[in-house]
Amino acid sequence: MLEPSNIREEWDRIKPGLEELKLAYPELFNWRVEDVYAAVLAEQAVLYITEDGFAICTLETDQYSSEKALHIWIAYSPETQRGGILKKYLPSFIEVARHLGCTTVTTASNHPALAQVEELTVLYTMYKVNVDGS
Repeated sequence: MLEPSNIREEWDRIKPGLEELKLAYPELFNWRVEDVYAAVLAEQAVLYITEDGFAICTLETDQYSSEKALHIWIAYSPETQRGGILKKYLPSFIEVARHLGCTTVTTASNHPALAQVEELTVLYTMYKVNVDGS
């Protein structure tokens, strides 16, 4: 099973990946790398290190059913393996979710590699329009 990692010990390793994601997908990520550090340090999120990247997860509770979900907030692997963290480690995330009493594992992504993961179900597509004309 994946084990939580210490953000202080891993920060120098993961910070460049977070910065890379911010630059590659500015329309998707409105957090600052410091926000991610603070969220993990404050135990609002959990860092998982894998042999080929990392994931930062949160626990989400449905306001109506009270069911918990392990939400993969950020997942990073090198450009040549994009989408690979979830594809490769989904069974491990499912195991972590069960251990935490969750009924589902969720993530949001625009990466086409996730469409190839047969265990994943697409729930919806989110659209947006800027109201200020930009």
